[in-house]
Amino acid sequence: MGKEDDREPEQESDAAPEKEPPYQALFPNLDRMSRSSFRKGTISRRRINRSLAIFALILVVVLAVIFLPQLLS
Repeated sequence: MGKEDDREPEQESDAAPEKEPPYQALFPNLDRMSRSSFRKGTISRRRINRSLAIFALILVVVLAVIFLPQLLS
């Protein structure tokens, strides 16, 4: 038991790791998007539409906070 615990962990291969596609951290499943994702009535289309609506709402609020005080003064 003691000898097994004293072993150093195996090192990963020295080969260079594969490069991740651009924006992989932000959109990990972007490569899984297909034409069927946008078919009417699918769950993925509803999710996409909801996320776009939330993004648009956030954008409108941010722009209103920035520009509304300038317009009122």
